[in-house]
Amino acid sequence: MEQTTKDKKFYKHKISNFLNVQKIVTVHYQEPEKDYVSQEETHDFWEIIYADKKDVFVVKNGVKHLLKQGEVIFISPNQPHHVECLGEEANIFILSFECRSASITFFHDKKYRVPDEYRYLLQNIMTEATETFVLPDFDPDLHKLILRDNPNLGGEQVLKNQLELLLIYLLRAANNQSAQQEFFLSKISSSNDLQDEIVCFLASKIYDTLSLDELCEKLHYGKTHLCSFFKQKTGNSIYRTYLKLKIDEAKKLIRRKHSFTDVTNKLYFDSVAHFSYVFKKYTGMTPKEYKSSIK
Repeated sequence: MEQTTKDKKFYKHKISNFLNVQKIVTVHYQEPEKDYVSQEETHDFWEIIYADKKDVFVVKNGVKHLLKQGEVIFISPNQPHHVECLGEEANIFILSFECRSASITFFHDKKYRVPDEYRYLLQNIMTEATETFVLPDFDPDLHKLILRDNPNLGGEQVLKNQLELLLIYLLRAANNQSAQQEFFLSKISSSNDLQDEIVCFLASKIYDTLSLDELCEKLHYGKTHLCSFFKQKTGNSIYRTYLKLKIDEAKKLIRRKHSFTDVTNKLYFDSVAHFSYVFKKYTGMTPKEYKSSIK
């Protein structure tokens, strides 16, 4: 289609829809205990499973596949499958969706290591899903997404777009096509990037208290620079990230039957009331509600 303005012609380019996700079915971030085995399921839509911490096994059509930390595996429609976390605890990210584009068939029976420069998309997807839908902390039987009372503006579309970007970039990577992209580096202990060093320091202080002075001395940067740099790179403050790490650890301790007083003392919260307040702020549940939900 063309449009003329005086002597200048404008041509409107029709966008080719290479890969289109029609529907999001479920979004999970699970932290199963060691020796956890999920029930086998089969469904008529796609699913991706990403190993965010430790290795897990994904069984498809009765065949066991080792999914190493940092890898993603694709479950095609109507493939019987389940997950096994044998020997140690693991964190896994599961996303299921409907896509009828011809290009999606490329991923049938595929498994990839997600390149570092694309892992920020996984984080964006999970963050957007958390702010848009009511996501239980651990519910393997989740079968329907429920919108929050006040969801992120345009959250569903952003979630869809981030997933489509991830799939397209994985296709490019598989075909050795590079894409110039600004990215968040994943928080891995072997990284020398400054934001990852900060996270590693925070993780080392989970069973302690945080001193920004000590962090600055260790990394040889001033407070203002470190705080603004970290916020720019991750979207979160250093202290908020530190509390999130503590709450993630608290959930593990609760699952291991530790009392709330014990968790409070171990993680250096001021009081049980303070711990409960922070826990609810980050999870949407009180510690008591969380303990009941995982039985």
